[in-house]
Amino acid sequence: PPPAFRLPDARFPKPGAKAPEPDGTFHMTFAKVHAADAGCNRWTINGVAFPTEGMFGKIAPAAFHLQQGRRYRVRMRNASDDIHPVHLHRHIFELTNLAGRPTAGVMKDVVMVGGYQQCDFDFIADDPGLTLFHCHQQLHMDFGFMTLFDYV
Repeated sequence: PPPAFRLPDARFPKPGAKAPEPDGTFHMTFAKVHAADAGCNRWTINGVAFPTEGMFGKIAPAAFHLQQGRRYRVRMRNASDDIHPVHLHRHIFELTNLAGRPTAGVMKDVVMVGGYQQCDFDFIADDPGLTLFHCHQQLHMDFGFMTLFDYV
């Protein structure tokens, strides 16, 4: 098979089944601060904008800490009217709730979180190291919509 192909993972249920309970849950609220940075909107996750000034050559501290092999749920609330295609690097995740509707077995690496919408996904911490979570809209990333996970 091509290198991008991944066999079904027995740790995730088939579509339509109930998602198992996670080992831990991270809550994220995405917010927009209007015209906060030289007239451009600033984006925050839980009130914190990723430090973009002088970030090259420096590593920002991770905001979320993981333990290898555990299943985590990321519970996202979009407190803005913008749509955000969010992505967690180096992991495939399972949608467990989209706009108030429970789901299971739907595997993604990017999910669109609509304006004022909530969305949950689960992933297995199985690829240690710093892991970037961000909005795929470049302007949102440039103005703070990123954070880091790490494995402890």
